[in-house]
Amino acid sequence: MSAWQKIKQSVVSSNRSDQFLEGIVQPDENRGNRLCVSVSDIHLTDGTVGFQNLGDHAWQLFYNSILQRCKNYYVDEVLFVLDGDIVDMIRSSRWVENGIYPWERQRSAEFSAVINQIIQDIVEHKHKSFFDMLKALPARLREEAAVKQVKVVITLGNHDKELFCDQQALSYFYEQALGIRLDDISLAERQLIGRMYGDEAMFESLSSAPYMPFYYGDTGFRFFTTHGQWRDKDNSRSIKAEDGLPGWSASEGWQTEKWQQLGYSPFLLPCFGDSVAAGVLSTFIYKVKRQLDENGCQDTRLNSILDELDLYRPTYAALTRILKETSDMRSDGRGETAIKIIEETLYHCIIEWLSWDFTYQSTSSFRGTLLRTGKRLLEWLRSMGHGLEIKGLASLLRIIEFLNQFFRRSITLNEMGRFPAFMPEYRHYQFQIHGEGHTHMPLQEQPNIEGLRSSTYINFGTWRDQIVIRKDRGYRRQGVLRALYILDLVNRCDDPGQPPRTFDYFVEDVVNWGDFKDALNECGKVQMKF
Repeated sequence: MSAWQKIKQSVVSSNRSDQFLEGIVQPDENRGNRLCVSVSDIHLTDGTVGFQNLGDHAWQLFYNSILQRCKNYYVDEVLFVLDGDIVDMIRSSRWVENGIYPWERQRSAEFSAVINQIIQDIVEHKHKSFFDMLKALPARLREEAAVKQVKVVITLGNHDKELFCDQQALSYFYEQALGIRLDDISLAERQLIGRMYGDEAMFESLSSAPYMPFYYGDTGFRFFTTHGQWRDKDNSRSIKAEDGLPGWSASEGWQTEKWQQLGYSPFLLPCFGDSVAAGVLSTFIYKVKRQLDENGCQDTRLNSILDELDLYRPTYAALTRILKETSDMRSDGRGETAIKIIEETLYHCIIEWLSWDFTYQSTSSFRGTLLRTGKRLLEWLRSMGHGLEIKGLASLLRIIEFLNQFFRRSITLNEMGRFPAFMPEYRHYQFQIHGEGHTHMPLQEQPNIEGLRSSTYINFGTWRDQIVIRKDRGYRRQGVLRALYILDLVNRCDDPGQPPRTFDYFVEDVVNWGDFKDALNECGKVQMKF
């Protein structure tokens, strides 16, 4: 029995309230220097709807920075955590092209064909260089910085869960994207992931591809992280209690025992947020660009704006942007055909979305009532003529944008107290950092929680380009890149009164602009090379 198992057994037998999570790493006391690097929300897409991802040069610089830090700190072990939404199976035109959507999993053959096509396009074509760099990282760090061990961890996000529905696609991701052969995954690791998801035996077959972990923790780095979708009612599925199984909703917070009983279905089933992503924006972009091409509308500026709509957050900001552009085009007396295509397609995409049963099945009854009312209102405005439905939609988006300014964008102390790294039942792990992504909003908070030593909440934000609004009016494209670095080092100080190890962490934020980003008619089309 290991030392940690003995501690766990003694705690359980003493009737303490401590709880234990599967897979938490307890490093050896005699370990060497260690470096943890974590990023989130890369959203590597197949490029069929817009242009959402960073160029290869950004990743070259990032991987070079990891190598340099390994040299600077004489690192023996590297932990690289990609905290969910690394590949994005939702933002693709393949769904609408094949007449199927992510929630239609019962159409297994068609669903599988689309999923495998998307992941192969991402890995073999659109982002081949990224995955080549990722697979080469361990050997590069060993050869150039004498690093002895490199571990890459990818947690489950909400835009990549469709991979888990298809063993062929998930196996492909392991072997071709990550360079991990299925038969090289040990039985112990397979059983550990199985226990996390509620069934130790579910991945024991060497031919099966195990799920990615839902969370990851390392007591040496004092670090716990999970993607964060479990706090989002739109991107985690509410489950009703029935057939002897418990229910769960996002308002209940962290509940691993319930999730295990439910097979983690709140995070593996399709959700309302998925229907928004695939049902409106991606479909709209694809249909508009196809019709513009068929009608010979060659407007470079307009095409560039359409390509970048997925960079706006939240989604309604993208619709506001394109409606603003059509309004300006109408005022300037240009692009009458393009304006008609955009406004007609937007109306029909929204009505189609509001006609799907899944839209209402996956959201609350209150919101469902509002959506049904909105659909009837848009149809009534359209019957009145004069483009009133588009004017009404634009007005509604402006109201939403105005109201959104009053919602807080930070995290309250009460919320942070419910994060697993800080919860009383997990404090025996002595975590100090709770990380997450998902929101695309980089945050850093220092909660003062009774009973805890100094702690930090980190949100990694996103690792991709985004559109920002200029003061007064206008838009600009920028890169927002945040990475968390944690050092767990041997203390070489000769003073016997000093602790044997030193712990340090820092966040590196890179916000960049440039000629390629500022050139509205060029961005997304050209990548600079060194």
